[in-house]
Amino acid sequence: MQNNNTKKQKPKRELVYKPYLKGNWHGSDALKKVLKVLSYYLIFAFLFVVTGSFFSSDTPGVAWGANLVILILCAALLYNEGAREGESQVALGEIAYGRKEAGKEVPQAEQSRCFHPLKGWFTALCAVLPLILLTGAYAVQAQKQVYQLQALPEWVSSYESGSEVMLPLSYYQANGGITPADILRLITRVLVFPFAQIARLYGADALLTLDRWSPLLVCVPALGYPLGYLTGPRSRAAVHGDIKSNNKKYQRRQRKAMKARQQRAEKKNELI
Repeated sequence: MQNNNTKKQKPKRELVYKPYLKGNWHGSDALKKVLKVLSYYLIFAFLFVVTGSFFSSDTPGVAWGANLVILILCAALLYNEGAREGESQVALGEIAYGRKEAGKEVPQAEQSRCFHPLKGWFTALCAVLPLILLTGAYAVQAQKQVYQLQALPEWVSSYESGSEVMLPLSYYQANGGITPADILRLITRVLVFPFAQIARLYGADALLTLDRWSPLLVCVPALGYPLGYLTGPRSRAAVHGDIKSNNKKYQRRQRKAMKARQQRAEKKNELI
């Protein structure tokens, strides 16, 4: 039984780290990636608006499960984007290091595009900064939402001409219209959609707490990008490890093939 378990265990992936030049944490390439991270948020917001009803549920367990899955998927997409970018910039750093070791000059603009551990955080922060300001503008003026008066039935209209009831009933006709705060609330709720779907289950107080904390909650999916970016050196080391492992396998096959040819040649000589 123990031998079977040992056979099933896969060998650990070999990691081969190579030196690389470190770039700038605030390079111009980081600012270009800001638009890409921000575009992910716009895509998420569009999908929330289109498919939001499918993830709306009055059952707490279902609502928590479905919306946590949405949140994890959003963070995972940005994590993969950051990991891909981190590995690419480590590769650029290795090339730049090789050129520098060979005595060749490395332009500052080229070196700035290389990997830096803080570059992912800088990119994510710049991407969510407009969203933080937008949700923060609503957070400072957020108020608890209360029940609003609805339209009166038609049969009540006949009593509006009476002076004793005209003034009270006129309150129902008041319509403040859409205010800037309403627009900000709508945008905020869309940006923190998974949290809003959970908070609405617990009433107006929970929604008010959500609105107050929305500048921080809007940053949660973006955390995936810098965390993925930091895996760049390890991912690049895994690539070098795979190359080294494949070379070893190729050399073993070559030695086996050579040994087999030698054995066939010896048998042929014995027959002669």
